[in-house]
Amino acid sequence: MVSFPSKFFKIYKGVYKAMKHILQMLLYENGGLSLTRVIALTFVLLFVFVTLFLVYFDMTWGHFETLAAMATGGGPATQIANKLINSKYNSELGSYKQREGAE
Repeated sequence: MVSFPSKFFKIYKGVYKAMKHILQMLLYENGGLSLTRVIALTFVLLFVFVTLFLVYFDMTWGHFETLAAMATGGGPATQIANKLINSKYNSELGSYKQREGAE
């Protein structure tokens, strides 16, 4: 019979590995940390946490619509910029192959 602590840590280890893999897929590109992906994720997390804070404390904030516009528009715009940078500087012209010497 498996005791509770060992079963819990086994499940926790599996969840930890899955979350680590998901974060690596979200933030890393070609084996390296991508600044544009970190910026986009930061926008989303900031929006979520500020929204939850305002809802929990039943507060209003006069500039919330600016934050919402930056988070919901800034994240996708950052990903478009990421695609442009990768297409122009990191891949061969007309190909999906990575350019020699690109980061």
